[in-house]
Amino acid sequence: MVKFFFRREPKLALRIFRHFAALMSAVLFTVVSLFLFYNNLYSIELDTLYNIIIVFWAGGITSTILLRNGLNTKYIDPSLTVAQILWSTLFLLTIAYLLNESRGLILMMYFGILSLGYFQLKFRDFLYIGMFSILGYAFIMLYLYAYEPDRIEIKLEIIQWMIFSSTVTVMLYTGSAIHHLRERTEKQYTDLQEALELNKKLAITDELTGLYNRRYFMEKMAQQKALSERDESDFVLCFCDLDHFKQINDTFGHHTGDVVLQKFSEILKSSIREVDYAARFGGEEFVCLLVNTDIEKAIKVAERIREILADYNFSDIAPSLHATVSIGLSNFKQSNTIQETLMNADNRMYQAKHLGRNKVVASDDDNKSGLKEVSAKETKISINKG
Repeated sequence: MVKFFFRREPKLALRIFRHFAALMSAVLFTVVSLFLFYNNLYSIELDTLYNIIIVFWAGGITSTILLRNGLNTKYIDPSLTVAQILWSTLFLLTIAYLLNESRGLILMMYFGILSLGYFQLKFRDFLYIGMFSILGYAFIMLYLYAYEPDRIEIKLEIIQWMIFSSTVTVMLYTGSAIHHLRERTEKQYTDLQEALELNKKLAITDELTGLYNRRYFMEKMAQQKALSERDESDFVLCFCDLDHFKQINDTFGHHTGDVVLQKFSEILKSSIREVDYAARFGGEEFVCLLVNTDIEKAIKVAERIREILADYNFSDIAPSLHATVSIGLSNFKQSNTIQETLMNADNRMYQAKHLGRNKVVASDDDNKSGLKEVSAKETKISINKG
């Protein structure tokens, strides 16, 4: 029973829950209608009342099937709230017609039905439902007065109708106000969530490049250190520094320098896996954390980054602009501490600079075959004009 009414989809689960509440109201209406019969307030046979109740419940069960199987999504009102309220209202109006007296009392139950739409319906929907009930009650009065006058005390019914209509009007306004309040609250909640997400993003990312910032990257390094020590795995840190970046800014302007930074950031993001991390460490310095990677695989990644930047054509913003990067690598197991890993990668990046730039260095000693470097087209950034 619980699995039938509660689903994993939040919207569908909420709709079924509200429908379940409506079904509980229907049970109450059924009990009251039978109670009125056994107190001789109807002028019909029990079989006729049973048939009316069966038709009423057929509508309720149909709504249940539509909601449970997702067929309700085909309708303008997926919650079927309007249809359920109108169907219940029609049932109450039918019972009111069958009563010989106290029709106003049975219609008091209508206000409970109307409240089911407070958190779902707009003012227009409330207006249609309210007019249906008010005009329906008026039609019953006129019909009885014209064709069965012995079953109605018209003056009393008119007073009851006026009170009923006034109360419905007030409830329509209240329901509409609640709906508008709910909409504003939902919008404020959505805006707040978006603002929180933006603040969260700004707190961990670099505004210019969209990469992670230094603080967040250091947090991830600390987490990765703990994982590596627990799993006995390794990770590699790539320390990247754009060559002659100050000269690029001085020659082509800071806007062009920003474009170079953004492009290199795109190259970094496209060259690493989703499990890896890339960050702007400061100025023209960038770092990458390659998770569960040995030094040989890291060299291939670094070489790919270096080659893509060296071959990139910046002619659309500056025809003579050419940018390269020097990269130093250090794996955690070789260093055992975060600071030492950073320092080793930084030192090897400077080794790449001293070896002519546009290189990848993965070891401190080239005499022991630990130096892993590949030269590019030139040993120096080329900035030629004309």
